[in-house]
Amino acid sequence: MMGLLVCSFIMSGCYYDVEETLYNGGCPERVATYDATVAEIIDNNCTACHSGPNADAGLSLTTYAEVRDAALNGNLMNRIQLPGTNPASMPPSGELGHCKIERIQAWIDAGTPEN
Repeated sequence: MMGLLVCSFIMSGCYYDVEETLYNGGCPERVATYDATVAEIIDNNCTACHSGPNADAGLSLTTYAEVRDAALNGNLMNRIQLPGTNPASMPPSGELGHCKIERIQAWIDAGTPEN
């Protein structure tokens, strides 16, 4: 009995959720602020290349101000909305996904609030 319980516990944590699949193509509502939504997306998908003194393309995305500026001048959305087959598409590891792009756009539409 105890073995079954342990096995059930372990197996319940062994899956990968894709928001588009979980929410039937819709995205769960999130607060459109940098701290609550955008920072995690940027940290997980952009800062490996876009940080430090040798940031790719001279674009650092490690602070709120840097991400806000890239969003407001259009560079951020222009690059993440390109199809993955376009060599200029970001991130180069693959498209972000509809929900992440939608969250970033909602943040921009809300006036790029920090928190």
